[in-house]
Amino acid sequence: MPSFGAMPFDFNAEGVRVYGKARKATSEIGARCLAAAMVATSAGAVAFLHQGDALTGQFTDFQIIDGYGVLAAETPPMKEAA
Repeated sequence: MPSFGAMPFDFNAEGVRVYGKARKATSEIGARCLAAAMVATSAGAVAFLHQGDALTGQFTDFQIIDGYGVLAAETPPMKEAA
């Protein structure tokens, strides 16, 4: 069963993208609206779709639907957090 959500992100002093807590949404449009609203307090956010078993945490598919805020072309390269 597909589930939708949104997750904000910011950047730390070293330029590493740091994701905030994901929030569930009841629909794709709800996830898009939630992500768009998250940009008011963070550098950006993504709306996503995932499928799998929420009880076990085993997800078979994860897809970013849309991004908001800082454009991907403007962000520093992804780095592994220490």
